[in-house]
Amino acid sequence: MIERIHICSDIRCTGCAACFNICRHKAISLISDDEGFLRPQINSERCINCGLCQKVCPENNFVKRNEQPLAVYSGWSKDEQIRLNSASGGAFAEIARFFIEHYNAAVFGVTMNKNLDAVHICVESLKELPKLQGSKYIQSKISDAYRQAEKFLRENRYVLFSGTSCQIAGLKNYLRKDYSRLYTIDLICHGVPSKRVFDDYIKYIGKSLNHPVYDIRFRCKKDSWIFFNMAANSYFEKGFSKLKYEYEGAYFKDPFIRAFLRDNILRPSCYQCQYTSVNRVADYTLADWWGYRKINKIDKGFEQKGVSLVLCNNFKGQSIINKFNLELRERTIEEAIKTNSSLINPFKMPVERVIFWQDYNNMPFEEIVKKWFSPEKLSPSLYVLYTMKPSLFRRVLYKIFFIYEKFSRMAHVNIIKIKA
Repeated sequence: MIERIHICSDIRCTGCAACFNICRHKAISLISDDEGFLRPQINSERCINCGLCQKVCPENNFVKRNEQPLAVYSGWSKDEQIRLNSASGGAFAEIARFFIEHYNAAVFGVTMNKNLDAVHICVESLKELPKLQGSKYIQSKISDAYRQAEKFLRENRYVLFSGTSCQIAGLKNYLRKDYSRLYTIDLICHGVPSKRVFDDYIKYIGKSLNHPVYDIRFRCKKDSWIFFNMAANSYFEKGFSKLKYEYEGAYFKDPFIRAFLRDNILRPSCYQCQYTSVNRVADYTLADWWGYRKINKIDKGFEQKGVSLVLCNNFKGQSIINKFNLELRERTIEEAIKTNSSLINPFKMPVERVIFWQDYNNMPFEEIVKKWFSPEKLSPSLYVLYTMKPSLFRRVLYKIFFIYEKFSRMAHVNIIKIKA
């Protein structure tokens, strides 16, 4: 008989898989719920009631945090190809490359498999590293990655483990001890969207291409880094350019990105995430440095190439940061918070989320797209940034529209106050 395991409350379960990894009796499985999120289930015939699953759950047991970051940077890889092939500035790839080259480390990260599932894997060579580059806007399947990491650590190997903050918390609680050769990277996370919605979106795009989709890129930089686009192919081709795709969906009109940013499809635990704090669980924290402004000539082209935010959260991470092949600019934690609000606050659950899922369970996906994932209308200032190439004329035009929009909003607020 299989029953739902109540390790922690459903609304707080992050799907970190610490419980799955700790169970040596194979009593726990991770099964998709009605919204497409993995949750633990227990086989009561195999369970021996040892309680280890509850003891390692980060929602039941506090995970040690770092104090405020020792250093904050904006920056990017000095290798142009690595930077272009990464979601932002290539910070993860450079950190991973250093650990492989200098420490012969086992590096854990996320790749998309042939079924377009995001899965945690381990790579041990530079040749394999590109598999881990780029953002994946669905929650990865940890599988037995924690067990693999523990095995390497017990063999006295260096391990670099990357994931969302809840996954790093899951790893640390699973290990139940500190390892000097373990280094961790977490992400400033918007929240993890539904795999069920993603799968339906892939079928929707495949239908428009008249072929199944075999390759997906969540952050295509063909037009811009600051306005990320979705991209997809329905076929493989050796040596095929990553900047050329059959389908390219602008962030303001692609159905999946619209759904993701409107927050109805996030995992319930994401709305009350305990890790949205400057007190991080990992050695390094990475994100995009949104709102970056050019400082000097070396910054030329940053809008296409990408810029990373890097937090060094403890002395362990800070002691080797200057050894990475990164162009770094010192910043403040206040600046970092301005560029990423989810560094300190989770996104709120939309009031219409219940209605959305009622519709989703009763309407064809095409109708859901029309009702819930409709395109976002760009303001004049954003339209200028998105459609025009960087130039003095674009900067002037953008500032004119930006100032106009700012005063229009202020005037609208004042009119409402007067009427009230």
